[in-house]
Amino acid sequence: MKKKLFLLFFSIVIIYGGNLPASAQTYSLAISPQSFTIDGQSFSGYSTTFVQPFEVINKEWWRYVKSRTVIFNKKTHLELTVPAQGKEANEPLKFVSQLYEGKKHKQTVLRMALITDGVATDQVADLKKQAQYLMKDFKVNYFTEVVQEKILEKESDAKDISMEMDKYLLENSKIKTRMEKKPEEKNTLSQTLRSNTNKIEKLQSQLQANQKQLAQLKKELTLIK
Repeated sequence: MKKKLFLLFFSIVIIYGGNLPASAQTYSLAISPQSFTIDGQSFSGYSTTFVQPFEVINKEWWRYVKSRTVIFNKKTHLELTVPAQGKEANEPLKFVSQLYEGKKHKQTVLRMALITDGVATDQVADLKKQAQYLMKDFKVNYFTEVVQEKILEKESDAKDISMEMDKYLLENSKIKTRMEKKPEEKNTLSQTLRSNTNKIEKLQSQLQANQKQLAQLKKELTLIK
């Protein structure tokens, strides 16, 4: 009996797959068709690259597929089985995935393909695309998490900078009041006032740079989604 067209049991949205602006190439969602061979067996699937270190992507990819598939570790690659779900007599889908360190610019490469054994010939073209959707879903989830963490860091930095600025502003306010009450201390107090003002100006510059970086990260986040 022909294997029925099977949709992955988790929701995958077909997302924007074009290249991000130059400033956001770190989070590129580009995925390309690729034929490759593993342990002497040929596959027709897809490939995508990461600029992040192999160790990081390997850990995140394992965590991702572990929550969605049954993993069979073949040492040189992984065989992933997506269990059948629902009332209809769908059969599981099997994929092969391999991560390795690319030679070009120290890239990490992920490639993936449908294992076509037992799959009806007229369904291969449609079912093999599920590998592409899975890879895109992983990249969106991973990149979104990375950028959100950076946004939280920048927001925390902005809060610290603002608090430090407030401290010097409050101190300057007290100094000005004291200068009115103690004119004899004006010279000493004026030096402290100037020092604090310089610090405030530097902090303002830091805050402006922080806000610019934060705006860029938020823009990149919208492109990833």
